[in-house]
Amino acid sequence: MTRFAIANPEHAPYGRAAEEALRKRGLWDRLHPRLVLGENVSQAAQFATTENAVGGIFAYSLALAPNLKDRGTYALIPDEDHAPLRQRMVLLKKAGTVAERFYRYLEEPEARAILQRYGFALPN
Repeated sequence: MTRFAIANPEHAPYGRAAEEALRKRGLWDRLHPRLVLGENVSQAAQFATTENAVGGIFAYSLALAPNLKDRGTYALIPDEDHAPLRQRMVLLKKAGTVAERFYRYLEEPEARAILQRYGFALPN
């Protein structure tokens, strides 16, 4: 049986987005019996790019990563096919100096350029 990989929608945000997109396109019921579920989006990408599945839905940033970018072709799912995947950065009060430096670095132009290169939309 041909398998198709997504992250587990029960606990993975990218899995929920994949399910939403498949449902919107009328594909969920046909694909559901053939799904191989990753514990997270990285595992779904691993399944999709190996012999565990013929393809899958996973993060655009992973499709652009050096270890996956030459493993196949990809297409972007339209934003309107799923709820936004919002990711946040938080610095806890008890964070150490390394965490504080990393937090500051992520706000610098160099880090923002890297995030954009891997497909992340940045806040204004």
